[in-house]
Amino acid sequence: MVWRRSVMMGAALSVAAVASAGAQAPAGAPSPDVLKLREELMTLERGSWYFMRDRNYEGMKNFLADDGLLIFWDGTRFNKRQTLELMKDFTLVGDITIEPTYAVRLITPDVATLLYRVTYTSSVKGGPPQTVMVLSSSLYVRRDGKWWSVLYQESPIK
Repeated sequence: MVWRRSVMMGAALSVAAVASAGAQAPAGAPSPDVLKLREELMTLERGSWYFMRDRNYEGMKNFLADDGLLIFWDGTRFNKRQTLELMKDFTLVGDITIEPTYAVRLITPDVATLLYRVTYTSSVKGGPPQTVMVLSSSLYVRRDGKWWSVLYQESPIK
C-alpha cells in the first residue's frame, strides 16, 4: 500500500517537475489553468507553515476549514480547534524545505489535492527537536469562492 502510494505520488511529482522546469510537457500534462491553481494552492500551503511557525492563530483559523483535519507523520490527528490549541506548544525550528516538485490534482472544479515533499524540524512542549522528511497531501475545497484546507496528511519517507 505504501509502495503504491509512493509510486502514484512520484508520478504526479514528475509531471509537476517537467512543468516547473519549463520543458516540453508530455501529452496529458496539466493545463495552464491547473498550473496556475498549483501555484495558488502552494502559496496557501506555504502560508500555513508560516502561520504555524509564527503562531499566527488568526491566519491558521482563516486557512483551515471548520471541518478540517490534520494527520501528522506520527499518526497524531487534530481537528481545527485542536490544531489552534497545539500551536501554543508547537515550535518549528529552522528552515522549512519544500521540494519544488509539488503537484496538484484537480478532482472537481472546487476540490483539489496538493502533493509535495517537505523537511522540517519541530518540537512540542519544549521537547527535543525532531527533523522529519514527509510526503504531504493537502485536500482543498473551494467554498463561497475561497479555498479552504480540509485535510492535511503526512507520510514519513526517511
